[in-house]
Amino acid sequence: MTKKFDKIWVGILAGIVLPLVVMGIFYLSSYSYITVPQFLRQMVFASIILKLLSLCAVVNLGAFFLFYRVEHDKAARGVIFATLVLAIVVVVEKFLNGTL
Repeated sequence: MTKKFDKIWVGILAGIVLPLVVMGIFYLSSYSYITVPQFLRQMVFASIILKLLSLCAVVNLGAFFLFYRVEHDKAARGVIFATLVLAIVVVVEKFLNGTL
């Protein structure tokens, strides 16, 4: 990789897109018989959408270490920022629902 990818926005984009890709793979492997809106409604109704997103964010750890390994420190910071934003959203939602 060249240094042109060592940008914070690249890490933020990777930190947002990778969990969504993992969620898409989960949908295709387990719930492909229903539509995406039905899948999302079912996950929200069962109150597991945020748990699923939290698990999908684990893939950001791999992206962080990849960027860190190839010395793209700014991109690695972007991945950490995106993961932190996702964690804050999950904590705030749990606090508002009283499940924290």
